[in-house]
Amino acid sequence: MKILLLAALTLALAVAAYAQSQDAKPTWELGKNPIAPAFIQGKVELIDGIVSLDGQNSFAIPATALGAQNDYTIEFEVERDSGEALPSDGLLLMSNASEADKIGLGLDYIPRGAGFILTNDGRIEQEKLLPEGKRFYKLSFVVKDKKLQFFRDGLLLIATDTVNPSQLPLVFGQIKSKPVKPYGLRNLKIYDSAIFPTGYDQSAERMRACAGPNYTILRAEVKDPKLPRILIIGDSISMGYRPFITEHFKGKAYVDYWVGGGWLNPKEFEEKTPPVEIGFKGALSQGPYDVVSWNSMTLHMWNPNHPGRCPEESIVPNYTHMVEFLKMTAPDTKFIWIRCTPWRAIQLDGTQTLEGPFNQRMVAYNGIVDTVMKKEGISEVDLYAIAEKQSLASCKGSPDVLHWWPEVSKLFADAIIKEIETQLEKKGR
Repeated sequence: MKILLLAALTLALAVAAYAQSQDAKPTWELGKNPIAPAFIQGKVELIDGIVSLDGQNSFAIPATALGAQNDYTIEFEVERDSGEALPSDGLLLMSNASEADKIGLGLDYIPRGAGFILTNDGRIEQEKLLPEGKRFYKLSFVVKDKKLQFFRDGLLLIATDTVNPSQLPLVFGQIKSKPVKPYGLRNLKIYDSAIFPTGYDQSAERMRACAGPNYTILRAEVKDPKLPRILIIGDSISMGYRPFITEHFKGKAYVDYWVGGGWLNPKEFEEKTPPVEIGFKGALSQGPYDVVSWNSMTLHMWNPNHPGRCPEESIVPNYTHMVEFLKMTAPDTKFIWIRCTPWRAIQLDGTQTLEGPFNQRMVAYNGIVDTVMKKEGISEVDLYAIAEKQSLASCKGSPDVLHWWPEVSKLFADAIIKEIETQLEKKGR
């Protein structure tokens, strides 16, 4: 009976959502509502329902079309570039954002499919925004309770945190110093209510992308402030183990995620305020966090192909500086350093080995960082030792010498979970 009632309720909600989308009337629609001459720059023509934007023209819609801006929807179809455009041919397709005032939202489209969602907090990158296969894609910005959900053809791509209301006009196109490859825009509609795609479950738990200068994190929605909060920071290796950590702490703690962690190279620390400090300060402000596990992009930083990124003599001063900064910025947070994983080498017969000059560098640099963490009283989790014990037989013929299969990622996660729980116990959590 309960299953039948739940199915009936789900169907009823879906029908209601569909009915809402059918009944809602746009407050503004391209081709039906006029554009004020003062809101047009350059030559703006509607031909066969399409406006071509080329960096030399733009048009705008008054902010009043969005209503009170607690709930609203902006949807349109945009033309994918053919792959002939240069990266500099990107276009700010839509925006009422002001970075200085931390208001509004927007979409910056880059040729060959990438894009940046602009919110009052910063820029959130979406790779393969418009994949190959179609000429036009429907993009929908749905704001509910001032929180943004961004869809492509009904598929949720990004959910962000609060979008602060903006009284700036909603501008489509961008005046640039030179023309760019034209992008077609059509079927533009604006609603002063939140119109979700059919089948979208508003009640499902979703992490929110929160961005600022030099960082973008995925933040869990906190419903019980009594539960501990954890932040996982790492390079691409963390993409394998983070889901296991999140699943383990489900219902017991909130786990946020930052794939990145900044760069600890000499150039960073030449500036008065190193960019890595700005990024960490912003990410930590999304807390407060009880425990943070971190690895600042070591496989990228320590890449022997780029020796200038992290010369050996810079490790002790830069990592010491960073640990002291973290302690000062978040004195109540327990930090855990995640040791760098191996860099495998490919032998002539296609098999892989840990014997090679690249991995020698990983071993040496891990050892130097160990001395810093020990001196500063920062606990470590040794992912290198776990990886070192794994058989590499299945790697034969693979060009990937960095990443690990799910079973190993699970071992990484188990070790990190154990140390996180130890640190939580120390805090009485």
